[in-house]
Amino acid sequence: MRVRKVLMGAGVAAMVIGGFSVAAEAAAWKPWGLYGSKRACVDAGQQYVRENFDAYKCTEQPGGYMLWLK
Repeated sequence: MRVRKVLMGAGVAAMVIGGFSVAAEAAAWKPWGLYGSKRACVDAGQQYVRENFDAYKCTEQPGGYMLWLK
């Protein structure tokens, strides 16, 4: 009886730990627009996050900063 409890506990622990290591489905970053300054890009990204997107990032590109949304 005691061995069965130990084995069951170990099995449950393995399932829980294994569940944490599974990567979540991540949405892909999508380019949204090119802005002339980093400040303008960050302002736009923050506004989109307030409205309905999960995250934003701004990367430097030739001609300005690209806004990426996820």
